[in-house]
Amino acid sequence: MIRSLPLIAVFAAVLATPAAAQLMGARELKVAVPAKGAPSSRPVADVFYLVGEAGAKETYTFTGKGHASLTLFGPDGSEILTQTGNGTVKLEVVLPFTDVFTIAIARTIPMQPYTLTRKATIPTFEEAASALEAGYATKDGSNVACWVVPGVKLRSISPNRTIEFTLAADRKTTTFFAKSTKSGKTLTGETTLSLDGNEVHEVNTPYGGKISENVYPLEVTYDPERVGRFSGYLCKN
Repeated sequence: MIRSLPLIAVFAAVLATPAAAQLMGARELKVAVPAKGAPSSRPVADVFYLVGEAGAKETYTFTGKGHASLTLFGPDGSEILTQTGNGTVKLEVVLPFTDVFTIAIARTIPMQPYTLTRKATIPTFEEAASALEAGYATKDGSNVACWVVPGVKLRSISPNRTIEFTLAADRKTTTFFAKSTKSGKTLTGETTLSLDGNEVHEVNTPYGGKISENVYPLEVTYDPERVGRFSGYLCKN
């Protein structure tokens, strides 16, 4: 327990640091290009930045000695996800924007060197569209999106209903399950997405119901004027 105190202190300091400050002195973490962490005489956090795509499944792997913590921060500085462990620590995440993210590494044995690697998939259009703003609420707070199964099943929660979108193994076909908050009635069907310029056309085809269509702009980068607070990467239940 005592050995983890320096890690907790460093971790807390990183969480309190704005995203802009985190980038100061940070090194870029590229795909398939291992980053080497040098030994340090103090328990300080190392910070890396990366440019990622919405919907991409990213894997960051720390290999070193002792207890370590990996934390991914969003473009707004929100803590998206943290993974801890000993020796080898792997953090897997689906990115909610095409933007700049930061990763902080805290260690209990800073005098030991380490390696940090990054792998990333190239998302399909459906994966990118489904993952947009996952983990964030809308600006007015009326709708919250979170992952039931990251990259596969997304839950959208609003005052009137809850919808779960599930992406098939082909990474293109999407089905939905909607449940009314008031009546408890359910509706299932398929969702088809297409891109027309900078607009996404969404067609929902319920099984035995009325087809509905939505059109919305494809805005893949983080915009504080559009995106609300971070509400949680994983659904709570």
